[in-house]
Amino acid sequence: MKTETRLLRAATAVFGERGFNKASVSAICRRAGVAQGTFYRYFQNKEDIYLGLVGQLGRRLRRALGTAASGGPREALLRIFEGLLAGIRRNRELYQIFREAEFVRMEVPQRFYHDLAQVFKATIAMGQDAGVFREMEPEVAAFAVLGIVEFLAMRYLLWEAGELDPKALHAARTLILSGIDPDGRSPLIADISLSEQEPDAAASKGERTRAALLRAAERLFGEGGFHNTTISAITYVAGVAQGTFYIYFPSKVEIFTALVREINRKLRRAIRAAIAGLHDRRDVECVGFQAFFEFISRHPDAYRIVREAEFVDEGVGRWYYRRLAEGYVRGLRQGMERGEIRVLEPEPLAYALLGIGHFIGLRWIVWERKERLPEEVLRDTLDFILHGIGAEGPEEAPPPDASVQKPQ
Repeated sequence: MKTETRLLRAATAVFGERGFNKASVSAICRRAGVAQGTFYRYFQNKEDIYLGLVGQLGRRLRRALGTAASGGPREALLRIFEGLLAGIRRNRELYQIFREAEFVRMEVPQRFYHDLAQVFKATIAMGQDAGVFREMEPEVAAFAVLGIVEFLAMRYLLWEAGELDPKALHAARTLILSGIDPDGRSPLIADISLSEQEPDAAASKGERTRAALLRAAERLFGEGGFHNTTISAITYVAGVAQGTFYIYFPSKVEIFTALVREINRKLRRAIRAAIAGLHDRRDVECVGFQAFFEFISRHPDAYRIVREAEFVDEGVGRWYYRRLAEGYVRGLRQGMERGEIRVLEPEPLAYALLGIGHFIGLRWIVWERKERLPEEVLRDTLDFILHGIGAEGPEEAPPPDASVQKPQ
């Protein structure tokens, strides 16, 4: 085996076990059975070999998409979608390592996802030219599909190291082609104004101090990440003595996990307030998505914190999404029972919808640092959720066949 290949394989194992920040060049060399000086003949540092692994994954996934694409625009889009899922399944370890990339260098996942989006955009544009797909910005549809892939992969391929069953794939395919609305209802655009809860004047001094520490932690973790933030910096920004920190939180990990839970609570509260008084599930979806985007616009640091949670404390990282999904599944199921949305497997549908919100917010709010989602992007996103990309009207996608589920 070539030395460079041995080092890359060793790095895959070490990054997979320890994550980027806890991995070291010496650990990689020990795993590869080579002298540390040999490492530097091939790679400049730990980050360089990490980026080499990300590049390797990108090439493999692009090959998988190229192999999957065939047939007319509808068939090609579904094959590319499922080809990407199959590629992630075959490269689970590398993909999990890649998901930490935005905490190494933000431009790495930007490039990675933009490259994948180009494949989807080309197929979507071809379908629009042929009159097979609805008119919407191809990049919006492409990132919506990427979000579906990411969250289904996270839930079923990475957390459980399993596979997507036919019902989960059918839900995703139907969402992509036809959306959740069986009747062609127009998206509800609301005037969302989230009210930030002011500190309770009646709160005790201890409650106010804890809240100040959490606010400082949100700002610093969001700006610099978990590993680059110190307890002393948190207490300085909060305006309290360092010893006071330990009265409320035993460690930096504890305040980080408490913050993740607080963000989850605030987001759910904001969405509940926005959708109060709405009864039709389609309207709830439209307004709920608008509330989510407004929340992310107001709390851009929260995005990074929630994403990094999985790599700081795996349990709380998964809890965050499971907590959101549990309520989501109940609401979707009720909408299906009332005939307001298509009857599909509710859990994968919930994760697919969470993925759409996540990736649209990532692309147009976090990466571009916009104060709010552009209006045309919002309208296309809601249109995609309700009606999908297909132009034939409200027609469900056929159940997946084996050849599409597992492209070679």
